[in-house]
Amino acid sequence: MNRPIRIAHYVSLSGFGGVEQQFSAFAVRAARRAGVSQTAVACSREIHPHHAEALSQLDDWAFEKKWRGWTIPKRPRAWRRRWARHLVGTQQPDVALLWNRLGQQARAIELIGARRALYWEHGSAWLFGEDEAKRAALARMPAVIANSVAARRMLQLRWDYDGPVRVIPNGVRAPVANTSRTLLSDRPIRLGVAGRLIPIKGVVLALHTLARLTEQGVSATLSIAGDGPLRARLAAQAEQLGVQTRVHFAGVVDDMPGFFAGIDLLIHPALREPFGMVAAEAQAAGVPVVCSAVDGLPEVVADDVSGLCVPPVSDLTRHRALGGDNDGLPPVVYQPTTDRVAAPLICEPADLAGAVAALAGDPTRYHAMSEAALARMRAGFGFETHVEGVLAAAREYAETGTLNVS
Repeated sequence: MNRPIRIAHYVSLSGFGGVEQQFSAFAVRAARRAGVSQTAVACSREIHPHHAEALSQLDDWAFEKKWRGWTIPKRPRAWRRRWARHLVGTQQPDVALLWNRLGQQARAIELIGARRALYWEHGSAWLFGEDEAKRAALARMPAVIANSVAARRMLQLRWDYDGPVRVIPNGVRAPVANTSRTLLSDRPIRLGVAGRLIPIKGVVLALHTLARLTEQGVSATLSIAGDGPLRARLAAQAEQLGVQTRVHFAGVVDDMPGFFAGIDLLIHPALREPFGMVAAEAQAAGVPVVCSAVDGLPEVVADDVSGLCVPPVSDLTRHRALGGDNDGLPPVVYQPTTDRVAAPLICEPADLAGAVAALAGDPTRYHAMSEAALARMRAGFGFETHVEGVLAAAREYAETGTLNVS
């Protein structure tokens, strides 16, 4: 393709979660490259203010369901169809990157055409519901890009997708630190958790891990960055375990580099994690990670190199017995060691505590992991490399209608 490639982003922009943040960062970085033209169709009725910079970098953008501030009613349906056809005709994309959930893509494919629609799997394949819509959308997609091998295998094993899937790992947006970390012996080891306080993040397991460490005589503290519906329940759990004086609920943290600077080890016992951006960000700060060996986390954290991946071994009955909430958990996750999908499991706090204690008691090993974490993020998870990978896939798809994954 000798002329600039024209990419249309088909994305909901009302929030500023992980996928939306990824879109904004991608759009800004891609706009700096020659030979790329970008537009967007905002599927949401509102735009979160944090997307202002990204939208300012685009050549054009429009609401899918609004015209000049007026919401286009659902009926008669011809009105929205006519407006959608107008948008596609005006923007004329070579490729439309579909950012929204898999089950919501039928309308986009219908409007843009399957030949120009390139779905980007970020974790929707794990979610419950919309089974028929997901299968129907996948059946029409000539190719897909995914942010991890786990995401590719979930599409193949759970949803029977047999088209090509190009794996392009997410990139770390923050600069990789220049200096590795060293454990200090004159203070407790500082553990950190970062993420929404929802069942799937396994924060209750981190509290039990802290309690186990305390029982074993390992001096440790736990800082929790994030907020959510489980905050009060988790605070009560900390009191019940007798570790409340060692736990700090930081709430929503805007300065994540500052948060990582204040911890020695990230503990991430998630029950599901298609990629694990927080684990990548921690390593980019030189912080080794102790995480569950589920889904895409072992792709991000090299076990016994940049952290320790703890196998999940106990079922959700055990999770509830530990004070966990099983509501909203996915029906299946990907198990990298067996290459199959199965019901979610949890890591035992004793196993997590053992991993933390092993590093707390071995400063030389800890320092080597910190150095390896930095090297790993520089080599394979840079954001510019990520952007180039997606743009290369988009160009190839525009030219051939498929993706080479050999």
